[in-house]
Amino acid sequence: MASYSRFQTIENSESVRPGERHEPDASPGQMLLRLPRLEAAEVHVYSVSLTQPQQMLARLASMLSEDERERAGRFHFQIHSSRFMAGRGLLRLLLGRHLEREPAELDFIYQPGGKPELGPSQGGVHFNLAHCEDTLLLAVSRLGPLGVDLERVRDLPDLEGLVGRFFSVREATAFARLPAAEKPQAFFNLWTRKEAWLKATGDGIAQGLDKVEVTFLPKEPARLLALPASDAPQDWTLHELQPAPGFVGALALKQPTFSLVNVDLSLMS
Repeated sequence: MASYSRFQTIENSESVRPGERHEPDASPGQMLLRLPRLEAAEVHVYSVSLTQPQQMLARLASMLSEDERERAGRFHFQIHSSRFMAGRGLLRLLLGRHLEREPAELDFIYQPGGKPELGPSQGGVHFNLAHCEDTLLLAVSRLGPLGVDLERVRDLPDLEGLVGRFFSVREATAFARLPAAEKPQAFFNLWTRKEAWLKATGDGIAQGLDKVEVTFLPKEPARLLALPASDAPQDWTLHELQPAPGFVGALALKQPTFSLVNVDLSLMS
């Protein structure tokens, strides 16, 4: 089973309007055929459970490359190995659907920061993925490189110290003024929105969370406020994602206008 929700993103994600919803009931193969087509000006964001029935997990594992199977075998705990195989298999399954290619035939290359991309002979589709515990987010588009991040909201020791150490002075000052109950949500808004942009550029968090400033206060629309000198915030869209209760996520794309299609595959079995 899958559910689809379409949203039209206008002027840097500040106007979001709900659209259609469709709930097919089908086997995984039939479900993939019913997925919305990836149009030129769209971004599809898939939310998928990494806990799959054994039969489905075996099918997904059969799609993996030799190096992916070796990576799965290096995990100490079986749950982490199974989640890795499910995530990589689902990635191949969904990308194969949009590229009209067999999932096992897809080749991936990796940027210096570790970001995976499709090989040059399979171009035309950009993607990024993030996972937290049992939930996987996958963003796919033809518009250009994009980044996505996901975290479960939780309390951490010394949140103010973390913000002061890793984020900008302006962000740390605003964070310190928040009531204690709002700080966990605000912290993970900060983290996921910055990380989504850094993943879109391929840099990763090692390049400096303090050089990217974002909105993060409760009910404040996701928006980039400041970037390193080579980029202008107005050229980018930052969009908040809420794939499941208790989780926050973010999508970053260097496009001011696009259509966002959320696809919930968490009930796939």
